[in-house]
Order: sequence, then structure tokens, then C-alpha cells
Amino acid sequence: MVKLIKIIQYIVNILLGIIFATIFISTFLRYVFGTGIFFASDLSRYTMVVLVFLSSFLALNQDRHIKIGLLFNKLSKNGKTLLTVINNIIIFIFLWIILIKGLNILPGQFHSTIPTMSKKITMGWFYLGIPLGCMLMILEISRQSYKKLRDAKIIQDFVNISLKEKSIIFSLTLLFLLSPILLHLGFAPNINVTTLLLLICFLSSVLMGIPVAICLGVSGLIFIYGLDISSSAIPTLIFGGISPFALMAIPMFILTGIIVQKVGVLDSLVNLSDAIVGYIPGGLAHTNILSSMFFAGVSGAALADTAAVGSMLIPPMKKQGFDSEFSAAVTAASSVVGPIIPPSVGMIIYAYIAPGNLSVGQLFLGGAVPGIIIGVAMMVLTYFISVRRNYPVNKKTFSLKILLKSFMEGIPGLLFPVIILGGIIFGIFTPTEAGSIAAAYGLILGIIYTKKLNFKILFDSFLETCQMSAIVFFLMGNARLVNYVLTMNRTSDSLGNFLQSLTNSPYIFIILSMFVLVLIGFVLEGVAIMMLLVPIFAPIAISYGIEPYHYAILFVMTIQIALLTPPVALGLFISTQIAGTTIEKTFKDVLPFLVLIFSVILLVVFVPQLITWLPNLLIK
Repeated sequence: MVKLIKIIQYIVNILLGIIFATIFISTFLRYVFGTGIFFASDLSRYTMVVLVFLSSFLALNQDRHIKIGLLFNKLSKNGKTLLTVINNIIIFIFLWIILIKGLNILPGQFHSTIPTMSKKITMGWFYLGIPLGCMLMILEISRQSYKKLRDAKIIQDFVNISLKEKSIIFSLTLLFLLSPILLHLGFAPNINVTTLLLLICFLSSVLMGIPVAICLGVSGLIFIYGLDISSSAIPTLIFGGISPFALMAIPMFILTGIIVQKVGVLDSLVNLSDAIVGYIPGGLAHTNILSSMFFAGVSGAALADTAAVGSMLIPPMKKQGFDSEFSAAVTAASSVVGPIIPPSVGMIIYAYIAPGNLSVGQLFLGGAVPGIIIGVAMMVLTYFISVRRNYPVNKKTFSLKILLKSFMEGIPGLLFPVIILGGIIFGIFTPTEAGSIAAAYGLILGIIYTKKLNFKILFDSFLETCQMSAIVFFLMGNARLVNYVLTMNRTSDSLGNFLQSLTNSPYIFIILSMFVLVLIGFVLEGVAIMMLLVPIFAPIAISYGIEPYHYAILFVMTIQIALLTPPVALGLFISTQIAGTTIEKTFKDVLPFLVLIFSVILLVVFVPQLITWLPNLLIK
């Protein structure tokens, strides 16, 4: 297995290299010579499907897929073993169905040519990644199950599980089985009941601790079969959920963020932040927030922000006398601006899911002002907390000389958002092309400027990008199954009619939908929430006459709260791990930041000009 994993690691790195090189070279040729590589779009997006399924196997091997351990983690060792076996059976069945369906369509796909490529390179070579990846994941699930069963004494361990734990495990299992049983018996008389059963199926599997991507896929499959919807399109739906060219910006921005961190460019941004705000009471806390704002202009991902900035600044904050809990809280809270200040992975996903062909560039610009407001407001709050708790400054006085020196050293890092936004705004690059240019620029900095880039860092950066991208894309591919059911079921129309019967006010609808997002954020993370609810809420918002870009930014801002609200709170989980404390102890320090974020969201609800002003100014 170790040798197999190493082989797959090299393969996915090569695949990512092909995607990156194809997009970058095509962009370069188009910009310099006026013509790009005509097959660049098809090659990169279809290769991504293969990369996602192979990398999903690696993520499964390292237990990196997003899952909610709300109940699972509270079980005893024997209880966890029993629930793991049940979960693995469900995952096995799901992967087996996708494997068989993927194999069934392969013969036809090997006769399906791609107009931009040679006739020898058919769609079948790319569709092959689906059954191949499923087969590898089935092997991994089987290996994990065998290891669990080998190390356990089944009958004795089952007897030793408490009655309370048995009740929880079997209640969740029965709740999960409720939907397919009722569907089989014909107890889905209308749209509302079907939607409710789908939600029950999904949430029960989430609470069981099954990876969220699998939960979406399993729920979709159950309803596709239960409602007698054609199942032949299953592999095509998953393939289509992964392969849009616009989504190729996501791995490019992830790669850029990882490179910036690993080659030392982030260090210069932290030093610049420290030179600007280090003399204010609570100096390093302000540096933490400002660094997050700068890094947000590079990576567009909150968790990457938390891990990168937190690993650099939490240890020195603790050393200077900041509480571990406050250090973790300010790191997690400030990372919220990552997907709001452009570029933003969340906005790319929203633009892809929502109706109306939203412009990613306009979404990016729309998030800039609210993101800056949140960052500045956090610094004001941090100032008052620091004064009250007597937290130290990091620099004795403001020094213009140090600031100028830090600014000159930070210019290479500050050019990232200039390249990305400038290229998009002035129509030079698409977001995907801008991401490839930014990643190439990061690699050049690592070779020439910091001189820290070597083969190991490059290999690790590509591998980390593959796995992070796979986690997001695998979720998005499986979510297409649920979205397909919701579309066939006309759920948006039904829910929209129901809401409009309650209120005609667009503001009340916005507040109600934001409230729902916050509630679901207690048990789900942001990408999963988007995949589940954007197809439902976005069309309803349009029916209320709400400006699509206004609602999109509000949606992306609101789901970031899930990073800070237990029991999921992935942002808090990462920062508390670095700080050596717990989420329970840290949450009291997070509360003021949560109130602040809520306040800014409400401000943006009633003052949409905060979103529309900058796009209207720069995009004619």
C-alpha cells in the first residue's frame, strides 16, 4: 500500500503540473502572441477529473475528507469501531455503485472524440479516472475496515458498548434508512415531503461521521433510485460537477497560497504588517489581523489563512504574554476575511452554482470593501480588548524607516493581488488564467527572490494542492447528484412560493436566509452549505428582486461564520490546535468577534452600496 500511495502521489503531481503548465503557457501565448493553446481548456478541465478521483483516494488514506465528528467523537472506542464499520459499509456501497456506473459508460465514452484534441484521445481516457479512483477508494475502505475488525473482538466489543451508545448508533442508522424505505413504499406524495426526506437522509449521514462529500453523493443516489429518475447520467453528473473550466481557478489559487507560505514570501507580508501596526497596544494581534488581510489577497481560502498565519504568529503571541485562547480566537476570526477579500474560492464556487452567469471579477470587487471593513473593525475591537487586558505592543514606536524598508521587502508579496485583480478587471485574464499567472509568479519568486524553492518544496506544494483541491471538487461533483434531484423535484419553486406567501419583503427574506445559513453552519462547513443551499436560495433571491451580486456577497460572508461556531468550527479547530488550547475555552474570546461579523453583515444588508460601489467604479 505504501508503494501504491507513493506512485499515486507522483501521478497526481504530474497531472497538476499538466493542468498548471497548460493554462499558464496558453495564457502567456495568448497575451504575448495573440493566440493560445486551442485544447488548453479541455485538457486542463478533463484532467482535473482524473486528478480529483486519484487525490480523493490519498485524502481518504490520510482521513482528510471533511466530516463532522459531533457525535462520533463522543463515543467510546468500541462504539466508534461499530459506527465506523457501518459507515464504511455505506461508503463501500456508494463507491461500488459509482464504479459500476462509471464502467458501464466507458465503452461509449471511448468512442466520444474531443474536437480540440487528437481522435486517439477520447473522453473515455478521462472518464476512466472515475472507476479507477473509486476502485482505489474501495481498496482503502476495505483495508481500514479489515484493520478495525482485526483489532476488535466483535461479539465481546459489541456487548461492552453501553445501551446509550447502541441507541445512538442504531437510531442514526435507522434515521438514515428511513428515506430509502419510505421512498420504496411510495411515501413521498409531494415536493415538500421529498425535500424533507432528502434533508433527513443527508443530515443523519453527516451526524454518523461519514465524509460530507459522500453524504451528498449517497443522498443523491438514494433519491435518484427511489424516485425512478434515470441513473445512467450519474457519472456524467459527477464529471460535469468537477470539470467546468472556471473552477480551475481554485487549484491555481490554492497552489499560489501554499507556494507563498513555503518559499518565505508570507514572512515579508507579516513583517510589513508588524511595521504598520506593531506599535499599537496588542501589536502582534493587530499584525495577525493585517497579515490575514494581506494573505487573503493571495490564497482566497480561510483555512489556509488560519494555518499559515497561525503557525507563524500564535507561538510569538503566546511568548509575549497573550492568552492562548485569545491568540487562537483572533487568528480564527481574522481568517474569515480570506474568502471575502479577493480573490475568493468561495465566490468562484458561488458564481459556478448560482443561476445568471455571475461575473467572478465583479464578485471579487464586491467583496473587497466589506472584507476591509471587517478587518479594520476587528483591529478596533482588538485595541480595546488589548488595553483592558494590558496586552503588550510589539514595537516601542512607529518607525517610518522600518516601514519603508518592510514595504520594499513586501512589494513582491503585495504584487499578487495586483496581478490577480488587475488582470481580471482590465480583461487581460480570466480568473483561472490569473490564478496560473499568480502561481507562476510565486514559483519565480521562490527560485530567484527568496531562493528557497527546491524539488521537495515543489513536490509537497503540488501534493498539498492536489489533496486540498480534491476535497473541494469531490464534494462539488457529488453535490451535483443532490442538485439534480432538487432540480427535478422543483424544490426552489416550491420553497420560493412558500416564502413569498409569508412575506413580500426582500429584506426579511435576506435575514431569514442568513439566519438559516448560520444555523446550518453549526453542523456543516462552508463549501457543503453552498453546494446544498445556493441552488435553492439564489433563484428565490432573484424572484424577490434582490440584486444577485448583493445576495452572493452576503451569502459568502455569512457562511464564513461556520468557521467559528462549534461544534464544527474548522477555523477554531486549527487555531486551537496550534495554540495548545481547546475550542470550549476559546469560544468566549471568539464571541465578540462573532458579534462584530454579524454587525457588518447587517450593515451590508441595508447598505448594498458597500458591495456595489467598487465594481460600479472600476467595471464599466
